[in-house]
Amino acid sequence: MADKTCINIHFDSLGWTLSKDPAAFHDPSFFDIADRFFAVSGKYGFKYTIFVIGRDLGNPDVAARVKAWAENGHEIGNHSYGHKLNFGSLNYNELETEVMKSHEMIANVCGKEPRGFAAPGWSSSDNLTDILRKNGYLYDTSVFPSYFMWIASVKAWWNFRGDDRRGAILQRKDRLTNLFADRKPYISKGLLEIPLPVTAFLRIPCWHTMSFLLPKSCFEATLRSCLKLEYFSYVLHPADLIDSNDVKDAKNIERLNVSLEDKMSRLCGSIETIIKRSGEIVTLEEIARGVMDGKSA
Repeated sequence: MADKTCINIHFDSLGWTLSKDPAAFHDPSFFDIADRFFAVSGKYGFKYTIFVIGRDLGNPDVAARVKAWAENGHEIGNHSYGHKLNFGSLNYNELETEVMKSHEMIANVCGKEPRGFAAPGWSSSDNLTDILRKNGYLYDTSVFPSYFMWIASVKAWWNFRGDDRRGAILQRKDRLTNLFADRKPYISKGLLEIPLPVTAFLRIPCWHTMSFLLPKSCFEATLRSCLKLEYFSYVLHPADLIDSNDVKDAKNIERLNVSLEDKMSRLCGSIETIIKRSGEIVTLEEIARGVMDGKSA
């Protein structure tokens, strides 16, 4: 049974997916879709950690919504400025610009600096660790400790056919991390890494997308197995609750063929399993502080 669990959202907005100008696009991710997620958290009584893309905050209406999320007790984390698909392969200066430009926008909107980071596509690097530590981050969630990342990268590459950004997906510097990284939170160069949960032996990763990819019994077994970890982090994406009526241009949008009713049922089922097998649901910042306090004791 997990001592502490976090439900977090990698907020890959429709504006980013569709390559829209955030200043001119009314992005349903931050309105109708987000409201569905908050209906779930309200029903079950927990707060999210939400990793937002900095460029989206250039829209005043979006910025106002994200500010309200923070005021309502949800943690706002950094998901980079532009969600570049080759994020981990950027040079040091490019990476720092991506991290800190978003950092400053989040701090200005929310009145509080973000303490956690999630790399786009879990595309990490040693330079990223150095940059986050240097700039006062408490934790990073960019490690995907499973060979499944190679499969996921190829799947993403296929999904982006016809998109000019497609070639960047396979540009990574963290291949060995996918084989050898620890499953449990660990310190790397003074920064706390909270890896994506994976099972003990086969290293099957557990985030909500897998509920659409694996047979139901297999996914449920994976979820229960990962909930044996002391700390468990469950990753969601806006696509998990998107409806076909939310957007006209369906390019690159996953799971659009799955009904909203089915999606809501899957999410609530996962949340109920997590609640039954967790001590409490908290933000990732709370988990990170607890881990660091334990390591310093």
